[in-house]
Amino acid sequence: MKLKKNKEDISQINIEFQEAIRTGAEKLFNYMSDFIENRLEKVDDRFQEIIICEKNCDRIKEKYIEVLFKDKRALPFLIEDRYKMITNVDKILNKSELVSRYIQVLPSKFEIYEDIRDEMNQLNKLYLETVNQLLNCTLLMETSFSGAFEITFEIEKWKRQAYDLKFKILDIIFQKKDEPLRISLTWKIVTLMFDVISWAEEISDFLRGLIIKYPGK
Repeated sequence: MKLKKNKEDISQINIEFQEAIRTGAEKLFNYMSDFIENRLEKVDDRFQEIIICEKNCDRIKEKYIEVLFKDKRALPFLIEDRYKMITNVDKILNKSELVSRYIQVLPSKFEIYEDIRDEMNQLNKLYLETVNQLLNCTLLMETSFSGAFEITFEIEKWKRQAYDLKFKILDIIFQKKDEPLRISLTWKIVTLMFDVISWAEEISDFLRGLIIKYPGK
């Protein structure tokens, strides 16, 4: 009975943890969409919500780790692998928070260049899709290794698309001769967004390694 209860606790906390990350990612996507199109008036108020989401996610992660170490026998994976999985996934929202904090300190009159808005929106969509699918992958790891395995290759494909977009955007903005500060700030936004996608792909590589490590699951 104790083992069953512990499994239920881990499962429920994991779902709560993932919902917190998904909520933060969706907020960042929505606010970035408005920011890219210059539709966002209260930048600080909006992006502050992602920072609050990250703090809430940290509390859930701590609760998960506490339960995780109480009864090692209740886990289908090695405790070290589960610990690494949740701490790595947690960094998704940490990196999303960096984007939010950076946006908050931009000059008040800063705007995304009009001629890169389509590409920035595509990068933003890849950000949300990659995070959502990574979370789906970690949940699927509990029941279907084959399904999770396929998702890792999808994430790898989206990272390559984001990589191409990153350099397409940089190629455009680095050709501009005026406003060097605006160019530098835009470059940093692109880099921070890409870093989240790149980290999600690294986690998916780790998950693929777990699937190989536990072939009988």
